[in-house]
Amino acid sequence: MTLRTGQKVSVETLEVELVESSLLRLGGTLSTTTGQTEFRRLLDGLHEQIVSNRVPTFGVDVRALNFVNSSAIRVFVDWISKAAQAHYKLAFRTDSAVTWHRLSFSVLKSLAPDTVDILDARAGAST
Repeated sequence: MTLRTGQKVSVETLEVELVESSLLRLGGTLSTTTGQTEFRRLLDGLHEQIVSNRVPTFGVDVRALNFVNSSAIRVFVDWISKAAQAHYKLAFRTDSAVTWHRLSFSVLKSLAPDTVDILDARAGAST
């Protein structure tokens, strides 16, 4: 499935919205195998759009993403790997007050420091 700008898609309890051509907003939760499979499919299509449009940095606002289980983190790891191979950056807007944001995204950044930026909404800073 190809996401269109302004389009909101529900994947079980996950809300996905392509706010603009270089910004994705995620909300809700991602914790089931079916949800992960559908979300991965959306990200694969989005990756193709990013590459096709030669977007140098793509923003992902996860502030409303309440929970992602440990196996669902793999979906993000795979996307980061594809972004690194295609030479574009992923800039995740997080909320450091949310424990899983603080812990998980710092690990993702450590896996691909040249590909991942973390923008903490509370601090207004990039790491």
